[in-house]
Amino acid sequence: MLALLIAAVSAVNVVRSVRQSLTIDEAMSFLSFSSKPLTEMFVYYDANNHVLFTLLSRVCFLTLGDAEWAIRLPSVLGGIAFLILLAMLLRRLLGETWTAVAAWAAVASNPLLLDHLSAGRGYGLALAFWMAAVWVLGGGLEGGGWRRWAGAGALLGLALAANLNLLFAGVAVGLTYSLFQGRAGAKAAAAMGASALLVTAPLLYPALRHATRDNFYYGAADWAHSLDQYVWQVLMPVHGDFNLDTALPGQKLAVTLFLLAIGLSVPLLWKRHTALFVGLPALLLFGLYDAAHRFAGVNLPLGRTTLPLFAACLLAAAAVAALPYARYVLVPLFLLLTGSHLAASRWEYYGEWPEDAENKTLAAVAKQQPGKICSTWTLVPSLNYYRLRYGLEAPELVFNERGPECVWFFATAGDQQWPHEQGYQEVAAGGQSKVKVYRNPAPSSIGSGEGKVNGR
Repeated sequence: MLALLIAAVSAVNVVRSVRQSLTIDEAMSFLSFSSKPLTEMFVYYDANNHVLFTLLSRVCFLTLGDAEWAIRLPSVLGGIAFLILLAMLLRRLLGETWTAVAAWAAVASNPLLLDHLSAGRGYGLALAFWMAAVWVLGGGLEGGGWRRWAGAGALLGLALAANLNLLFAGVAVGLTYSLFQGRAGAKAAAAMGASALLVTAPLLYPALRHATRDNFYYGAADWAHSLDQYVWQVLMPVHGDFNLDTALPGQKLAVTLFLLAIGLSVPLLWKRHTALFVGLPALLLFGLYDAAHRFAGVNLPLGRTTLPLFAACLLAAAAVAALPYARYVLVPLFLLLTGSHLAASRWEYYGEWPEDAENKTLAAVAKQQPGKICSTWTLVPSLNYYRLRYGLEAPELVFNERGPECVWFFATAGDQQWPHEQGYQEVAAGGQSKVKVYRNPAPSSIGSGEGKVNGR
């Protein structure tokens, strides 16, 4: 059953990687890093640069071309590996049971997670390496050895290189495993740490040497807000709009109750080493995030950066399901979560970037006639990618929509009044994105008094 589910979800991810338009974050990563020569890739750092993914995406770009699926291929392959490794881990934990199937479905159906198992970002790749490390370490709880420790450390290092957000998840797994090694725990931790450093340093140093604290700007100010993006992605499409601020107390209570339930279950898992190893990292991960936030001012996870936390929490719930009779409570919870995920699923666009849903087809409109393309600024990166891919004759994209001589103007829903006022003709519109494409019937006369154009 798990094999069929893995094949089905992987096929959907492959199709999405081919069909869906490139989003603003993917386009910025490609244009600023993956498409650049190696000598230019590390001139500056931005959190949008998921270094290992960026390098692999560049290899795919050079060998396979600039199609969306080629740019996204490392993420798609990482996503398939993650789904397989997740199934392997749950089978080791729960055996060939429907409980394992239900737990896998609860994780794999998460629409936010699914988006990042095919979108051209580093999350899917990082989660796959992290899951591989959990699998390797879980197979040697009673006695590791240098090879296992070094191998797992290398995998955790690759996860970090693919996405820095996996730092705390990797540390949580490493600490948990070291506890099982008794007197050899310090040696295990040192071996894993050294191996991870040897792998990550050559990959990350060229980029991070330019990093500043300002580069790490994304995140939440408190735990209640950490769940906002998850609630928005998973519940709002099902239950309609609601005030997230009103929901914050309930979100905070839900986090507290979950941590309390896992904490109370730890003594019951004490003699079930595999279950304890899988479940304990979730508690440590919360603790590491909280300590880093309180004492170092690190932002708490938000939206896509909650994915390691989500996976760790569902693995912890699966670990508790290994207890006698616990499955009678947890399996319905897994099924309820899966149902909510499926009801909120979207297959034609990525949930965090709905405005980019139809960029591919809308950009093709500009192939009808050469001329300068102007755009609302949020559409500029993706349209610039399609300008290059389609070979449009427009010399540049302009983010000043008041600029003269614009033949085409792409506007998001909140920026469509001005082209109407100036006599632009609407020629195309996106159903999901609400983006409209306008054509300027007299580009030399409209807006000519607005001053110098800001080009990019």
